[in-house]
Amino acid sequence: MTRPRLAVALALLVLAVLIVTARLHTYGEPLEDDVMVYAVIAHELHAGRALYADAWDHKPPGVHVTYWIAEALFGYGRDAVFALVLAAALATLGGVYLAGAALGGRAAGLWAATCWAIASGDLWLQANQPNTEVFVNACLAWAFALLVAARGDSRAARYLTIGALIAWASLYKQVVVAPALFLVLAHVVRPPEGRSRARAAGDVALIAAVGLAAWAAVFSYFTAVGRLAEFYEAVFAYNRYYGRRMPTFVLRAFDLPRLVVDPYLQVLVPLAALTLVGALAGWSWRPRRPWTLLAALVLATPIAVGMHGQFVPHYFQLWLPPLTIGAGWAVAALGARFGDRLRWAPAVAGGATLVVLLAHTLPSYGLPADDWSVIKYGPIFVEERTVARRIDALLLPGETFYEWGSEVGLFFESRRRPPTAFSVWPVVDGPAARRLGARVRADLDRDPPEIFVVAKWTQVYIQGRHPVLDFLAANYRPLRDQDPQSAFLLFARRGGALEQRLAVASAR
Repeated sequence: MTRPRLAVALALLVLAVLIVTARLHTYGEPLEDDVMVYAVIAHELHAGRALYADAWDHKPPGVHVTYWIAEALFGYGRDAVFALVLAAALATLGGVYLAGAALGGRAAGLWAATCWAIASGDLWLQANQPNTEVFVNACLAWAFALLVAARGDSRAARYLTIGALIAWASLYKQVVVAPALFLVLAHVVRPPEGRSRARAAGDVALIAAVGLAAWAAVFSYFTAVGRLAEFYEAVFAYNRYYGRRMPTFVLRAFDLPRLVVDPYLQVLVPLAALTLVGALAGWSWRPRRPWTLLAALVLATPIAVGMHGQFVPHYFQLWLPPLTIGAGWAVAALGARFGDRLRWAPAVAGGATLVVLLAHTLPSYGLPADDWSVIKYGPIFVEERTVARRIDALLLPGETFYEWGSEVGLFFESRRRPPTAFSVWPVVDGPAARRLGARVRADLDRDPPEIFVVAKWTQVYIQGRHPVLDFLAANYRPLRDQDPQSAFLLFARRGGALEQRLAVASAR
C-alpha cells in the first residue's frame, strides 16, 4: 500500500472509530417505535409468524429481512439493533468517501467522509437509530459513487450493481423511485465521456431490469406462499392511504426558506451552504457530469421526502449523503477555482463548515442517552421502558398482554410476544381497518391476555367505539394505584390469574 493510500485508510479508520464512539453514547437510549416494530416483527418471524399476515407492517420486506438477519447473528435485543446502525453508518461512510473522491480525489473524499461522520448521527434528525433511511442512504451513496465514477468503457457489471443497490434500497422504501429516476435521466443527458447517449440508455435499461426483477421476485414469493393479498394491501393499498397528501408535502419539501429555519434541520444548513458555493464555483469546472448527477440527486431528494405524505424528522436524513458529498466536492471546486491565488480558501471553507457542524452536534453528546429520547419524542419511550418492566414483573412466564397503541417497545423491553399481529393504526385507520379490527378482536377473544394496556394518546386521536375497546370494557378492570400522569393505563382481566394474584396479595 502506497503512503497516500495508507494515510487515507488511517483517516477513514479514525472516522469509523468516531462513528462507533458516538453511537456507543446512545446505546442505552430507549428505541423509537419504528425500530421496535422492525425488531419485534423479526423476532416473530423467527418464531414462525408470517410477514404481513401474522406480523403486520406497511414497509416493504427489505427492512424486515435486514432485522431478521441481525437477530440471527446477534440475538434478540439491543446488540442486533446497535450492529445495524453501525453497519449502515460505516457502509455509508465508504460510499460517501468514494463518491467524494470520484471528482475531487482523496482530499475531497475525506472532506465528504468527515462531514458524514459528524452529521450522520444527528440528534434532531433522529439519525442515531436504524430506521429505514439509514439503509436507503447506504445503498444510494454507493450507487451514486459507482455512477459518478463510471467511464466511457465501463462494463455492464457496474450498471447491474447500481441496479441491485437501487432495487434493494426500494425494498426499504418505495420513495427511492424519485432519486433513481432523476439519476438515470442525468446519466443519459450527460453520459461519461466516450459513451454515447444510446449506450447510456442501455445502461439505464440494465438498471431498470434489475429493479423490475427484484420486485417481480418479491411478488412471486408472496404469491407462492399465499400471501400476495396481505402483502399488496399493507405495502401498496395502506401506503396510498398513508401518503394521500403526497402532492402537498412534495411542494412543501421545496419550501427552502421555511426548512432552513426548522430547528430539526439545522445540521443540513452548513452542508447545503457549502454545497451551493461549490456548485457555483465548480459548474465551469470540467467535467460537468458529476455536478449534473449531484444536481439530479439534490432535486430528487425533496421529492422523496415529500412522497411520504407527511413530515417526520428522520425522513430528512435522505439529505445527508448528497450534501456531505457536495461539501467534499465544494472544497475541491474552490481549490480548482482559486488555485494558488487563494490557496487557503478551500481549507477555510471546509474547516468553517466542520466547526459549525461540531458546534451543532457536540452539545448533544453531553446529554444522557435518555435525554436524547425525550428531546426527540417526548418522555413516551423512556416511560415505555419502565412500564414494560412493570408488566414483566406482574406476569408469569407464558402470560401475555396487549397494547392499544403503537408502542411496540413494550414487547421488546419485556421480552414477551404480542398476542395478535396488529398495532392500533391499521385496525382503526386505513383501507382494511374494519377487517383487521375484527381480526384483532377474534385473536383477543380466542386467547385473552392477562393485561390490556391503553396508550392515552390513542383516546385523543381515535374517537368513537371500536370492537377492541368493547372487548376491553367487557373483560378488564383498571389496576389500582396507577400514576395519573402516566402515558399508559393498565387493565387486568376480570377473574384472570393476575387479578386473583393481586387480590391475594392485597389481602395479606
